[in-house]
Amino acid sequence: MRKTALRLLGFILTLSVQACGFTLRGNDAIVSRFNSLNLELEQSQSDFSALLQRSLTAAGVTLLAQQLEAAPILKVSNEQILIRPVSINPRARASQVELRLSASIALMVGGQPLIPDETLTVVRTYFQDIENIAGNQEEAQIIANELRQELINQLMRRLESAPE
Repeated sequence: MRKTALRLLGFILTLSVQACGFTLRGNDAIVSRFNSLNLELEQSQSDFSALLQRSLTAAGVTLLAQQLEAAPILKVSNEQILIRPVSINPRARASQVELRLSASIALMVGGQPLIPDETLTVVRTYFQDIENIAGNQEEAQIIANELRQELINQLMRRLESAPE
C-alpha cells in the first residue's frame, strides 16, 4: 500500500512539473523552418554575428553566400551593448550595473516583409564588488556572452513565429 502511494505521489509530481512548462536550462534546441537564408549582417565580425551564424547552421539552415531572390533575407543591424549604473554605493561608485544588448532585425521574402524592422532586447542587472575589479570585468564578459545567447534564442524563436 505504501509503495503504491509513493508511486502515485511521484507520478503526480512528475505530471505537475511537466505541466508547468519546466525544462532544464540550455535544453531549448530550435530547428528552423527555413532551409536556407541570405544573411545580411551590419557588423559581420562581431561575437554576436559569429554566434548567430553557428546557431542558424546548428538549426539546419543553409547560409547562402550569394543572394538568391527566392531565399528569405534576414537583416541584422544596429547591434548595441549598453552599460549603465543602476545604483551608487557610498563611495560614489556603481554598485549595481545594467547590461542591455539589442539588435534590429528584419526578414524579407521576395521584397515582402515577413518580419518588419523590429528591435530585440535583453537586459541583465548585476552587483559589482568594489574590492574585486578584475572579477567585475570577467563577470561583465560572462554576462555579455549569456546575453548574446539569450538574444540569439529570442531571434530564433521570432523567426519560427514569422507568418508564411
